[in-house]
Parts: sequence; C-alpha cells; structure tokens
Amino acid sequence: MVHSSYGKRRTTRRPPGLWDGIPAGIRAAIISFGFLAVIFVGNGLAVSVFATTGFAPAMICYPVQLLAYLLNGILAGWQADLTRMKQLRGVGHGGERVQRNLPNFIAQGALAGLVLGLFAGLMYFAGNAIVAYFIPLVALVGFTAPWLLVVVDLVSGIGLGMLGGIIYDNWLSAPGRR
Repeated sequence: MVHSSYGKRRTTRRPPGLWDGIPAGIRAAIISFGFLAVIFVGNGLAVSVFATTGFAPAMICYPVQLLAYLLNGILAGWQADLTRMKQLRGVGHGGERVQRNLPNFIAQGALAGLVLGLFAGLMYFAGNAIVAYFIPLVALVGFTAPWLLVVVDLVSGIGLGMLGGIIYDNWLSAPGRR
C-alpha cells in the first residue's frame, strides 16, 4: 500500500505472519509434498494395475519425483525471497545503497530437499505398513526397500534442492536485488 504526502513516498508493509515464521525450506517442502503425494498414489495404483504386464511405472514416476525435488528447491528460493521482501523496510533515498540481507538460497533448497525427503520416507513406511496389514506375507518376508529408498531420496532431495536454489539465485530471482 502506498501513501503519498506532499511528494514524499512511503510504503507500508504488513508484518510477517505465522506462515512467514516457518523457514522457507520447510514451507516449500509442505507445499511440494501435496504434489509428491499425488505422484506416490499414482505410482502405487500403476504398480497394482500393471503388475502382471512387466511394465515398470516406477521408472516413469521416479524421474517425475526427481523433477519435483528440483522444483522444490526453486520454490524454497522463491519462498525465501517473499519472506525477505515482507521483512524489508522501504528505506533509502535515491542513490543510497541499502543492504538487502539476501537469504542463502542454496541452504534453503537443501533444507527443502531434506524435509521433502523425510516426508517421502514417512510415506514409504506408511505405505509399507498398510500393505503389510492387508497382505501379511509382506510382513513375514520383510520388505527392506523403504530404507534404501529413504536414503536415496534424502541424498537426491538435498542435492536437487541445492541445485534448485542455485537456479533460483542465478536466473529466477528479481534483477537488481543485490
């Protein structure tokens, strides 16, 4: 909201709310988890439908999941920029240099990837528990793949989240912000 009084321009910003108090990487992971949950459910349905055909839907869904990790890092950078803009006071006169306190987009992307990887791990174990409840043979044989999937997801989530933070920092953030 802009108020002008006798040629002077001052901007009024609302203070950050509860949502902005959450770190940007965690906010991005919460938002991205909705998309990732749809991918997991779609993958589970595809596995049950195509189980007898030899078609491997996981080979299609996992690259989409990796793309979601990259976009999660970009979203974390955007969320960090939004929070910074809400906290930035509209100060400075023409030609005056004002320090902007830029967020570390790489760290925010890594945090987003870590949290989203943990959310994915929780979904793997919840899915495994549900399958074991309905098909007791799975519980007797023991299914250790979720541990492997969690480790792979954490590593890929952190790495691709950092890459998303780099992409946001170098190409998608507002020009002239430094």
